[in-house]
Amino acid sequence: MSRHRVCWAVALVAVWLMAMGCEKKEVAETASTAPVVATPAPVIPAATAKAPEVSKAASESKKPAPAEGEKSGKGTSKVIIETTKGDIEVTLFPKEAPKTVERFLTLAKEGYYNDMVWHRVVPGFVIQTGLGASKPPIPDEANEHKHQAGSLAMAKPGPRNGDPARLSEPNSATTQFYIAMDKAPHLDAEFTVFGQVEKGMEVVGKTTPEDKIKTIKIVASDG
Repeated sequence: MSRHRVCWAVALVAVWLMAMGCEKKEVAETASTAPVVATPAPVIPAATAKAPEVSKAASESKKPAPAEGEKSGKGTSKVIIETTKGDIEVTLFPKEAPKTVERFLTLAKEGYYNDMVWHRVVPGFVIQTGLGASKPPIPDEANEHKHQAGSLAMAKPGPRNGDPARLSEPNSATTQFYIAMDKAPHLDAEFTVFGQVEKGMEVVGKTTPEDKIKTIKIVASDG
């Protein structure tokens, strides 16, 4: 091969090498300047959360408990006062006069009134029994029941200071009770009515100071 041809061949190879180098550089530069786009991670839908089930009992509003010692739907108590003249059937009012009825029933259960005379008998007004302040006093319990024929009420001593505006000492009833024979409105604001005679007013009307209570029989009681 002549020297001229060799030179020409070398020149062609040089040109080819230069062309390949430029192409690689262009690809490298293009790759380095391309914006990096972050491929978003696949969005996995969260599982639908179930609201906690609330039991029917827990969802219902709670009703307030009755107060301690309170009885709903209190009715009445019944006793029979057996006397030497006959029986007197009485309905008591534990709802309206709870402390008074409690005292009366407690004494009756103890036999406190057994063989006791009606020491005060005023015809057309009252018959009365009991032993005065032999027990601790109980509070007055004024209520809707008024004095009428057959009303059972607690007796009390007169006012200690002699107050003419009062008939009795407040909150001083102990054991004595009376049965009214007629209306007595002047007693309503002073004495606790705690029962009513249902049968036996004829016995009340013919009772004398010599007659006694044989026993007081509890027929029905809420307590």
